Amino acid sequence: MRIVFCGGGDFGVNSLRWLAGSEHEVALVVTQPARPAGRGRKVVRTAIAQEAEALKLPCLETADINAPEHTARIRQLEPQVILIIALGQKIGPELLHVPRCRTINLHSSLLPKYRGAAPINWAIINGETETGLTVIELNEQWDAGEILGQARTPIGVEETAGELHDRLAAMGPGLLAEVLNNIARGTVTPLPQNHALASRAPKLKKTDGAIDWSREATVLRNQIHGMWPWPGAQCLLLQSGKNTPETVLLARARTPDSPEEEPIKAWVMPGPAPQPGELLDDLTIQCGRGRLQLLGVKPAGGRLMSFTDFVNGRRLKPRDRFLNG
Repeated sequence: MRIVFCGGGDFGVNSLRWLAGSEHEVALVVTQPARPAGRGRKVVRTAIAQEAEALKLPCLETADINAPEHTARIRQLEPQVILIIALGQKIGPELLHVPRCRTINLHSSLLPKYRGAAPINWAIINGETETGLTVIELNEQWDAGEILGQARTPIGVEETAGELHDRLAAMGPGLLAEVLNNIARGTVTPLPQNHALASRAPKLKKTDGAIDWSREATVLRNQIHGMWPWPGAQCLLLQSGKNTPETVLLARARTPDSPEEEPIKAWVMPGPAPQPGELLDDLTIQCGRGRLQLLGVKPAGGRLMSFTDFVNGRRLKPRDRFLNG
């Protein structure tokens, strides 16, 4: 089949690479324009644009796929499928209704759950144990089209959003192969979504990563993993004898008091009961309920390191306080 591939971030790179080597024809790749990125604000092309160049595929870089000249170009190609993967632009009616063409989207959740920009993150933050991919036929509503195929996978207890992102991206070609083959054979069976079960996955903000140590340890663990690597779950550290706290990003954690994780012995500290955010003798942190064992942290302006190295480097002691972010 003749396919127009539309994608922005690196989530679709595996799928584009697979398509280029498959029996299907990639007639055009559409992606976002190059933009400044990183501390140096160097102008960088999208991962999709770079992959298209490496594969020697024609590529259109535009901030508006719905511009008349772009929709006319795409329609003139007479595609049988327009495939959207994390393009970051809403597809207008001209491309939703190309004659003899299906406009489909690969979404990183089990729709109708987690419609929106950050489904991987919110699935982890909300403590889901399973997620997956869904291919839908696009319509005028966000992520609400009929389902053409799904693939499921469990979420690991210590899996971060970045790790799950990469794993789901690697699953994309398998699901696309199934759906595209069904479309080509005329055996695809669209299934309406149950809109009553729909949930939202809005774009993340830095404030979503603010840690509140009065919350339950498992809730904080999920927040930490769901926020890594961006925007990062953040808190403050105030050491004994210091007046100024420092910002710390939390990358990975476990909950030794939870039944799904191996317990560690809780030390009994002399004196008053520890307050949320206090470092305990066993190097866990007291939460509103339960304890949190940090595994990876990144000091502001520093590198990612193990929590053990962080404790040793800062010479932390029991009763040192982690404050809310």
